Amino acid sequence: MKNIAIIGAGTMGHGIALAFSAGGYHVAVNDISPEMLKRAEALNEGNVRTLAEAGVINPEEIAEILHERIRYTGDLADAVSDADLVIEAIAEQAAVKKEMFGKLDALAKPTAILASNTSFLDIFKFVETGRPDKVIITHWFAPPHIIPLVEIVKGPETSEETVMKTEKVLNGIGKDTIVLDTFLPGFLVNRLQSAITMEVYYLLDNGYATPDDIDTVAKASLGLRTPILGLVRRMDYNGLDLVQRNLLNKSYERPAWPGHSESLDILVSEGKYGVKSGQGFYDYRDKSLEETLRERDIKLLRLKRFLDELEKSV
Repeated sequence: MKNIAIIGAGTMGHGIALAFSAGGYHVAVNDISPEMLKRAEALNEGNVRTLAEAGVINPEEIAEILHERIRYTGDLADAVSDADLVIEAIAEQAAVKKEMFGKLDALAKPTAILASNTSFLDIFKFVETGRPDKVIITHWFAPPHIIPLVEIVKGPETSEETVMKTEKVLNGIGKDTIVLDTFLPGFLVNRLQSAITMEVYYLLDNGYATPDDIDTVAKASLGLRTPILGLVRRMDYNGLDLVQRNLLNKSYERPAWPGHSESLDILVSEGKYGVKSGQGFYDYRDKSLEETLRERDIKLLRLKRFLDELEKSV
């Protein structure tokens, strides 16, 4: 593969494009909104400089990554005409994705793989193409130019060749991949994350803890152990006999899911959407959006480098 097309320049699309460009690929980013394309280009300008500052890329490569390997276009046909891999990263709406895959099937060359960045839709039930063997899910995580994991999901007709090619290109740009042989709602990460998030809402809504309490617990305990032991290996270290006995502990019951969170509903009703609006559970108005994201990214990059070095040293 040489050429990649990313459809959708929003939260995920521009970062996915940067990941491929930094990995040496030529990337076309498409969006129906000229404003989104301009914003994506501006965000990638900042993102690539953050990568250089963190030592992930050579500063001398910045110009090539930004201006020679990535191009931004509002013309869908132009974006996908020579693409070997097309990744759709548009709205999480079945009808919208179905329509887009129909267009991509007609415009992309027959050998191109068509992938969706969906996080919960079973696209294999509703997208229609003349190449079902080349349709696949690649689920990325924000920020996609930093977070190494990509979940790959096969459809009933996805070929092994498509899986292998997709794995190869993702591994080649430094991504860790897992492959699910069948669609599972939420895949792995979102299922685990959802279980934790349900408990977070329960604690917040009932006034048992503040956002800062919960984040302190997560970072000072779970966050410290999980990068080293994961979730399953941790049970081996605890002792499986003890883990087994803990299952009999009836003093804890997982909270029933009411379908909403009062704490979350209040914030959303007040227009407090998190980092993108300047306020959420926390207040971010003392910095610009770019500064807030940059601070996050620098910390993630430093942590990733440390963990990579730690893994090699043992």
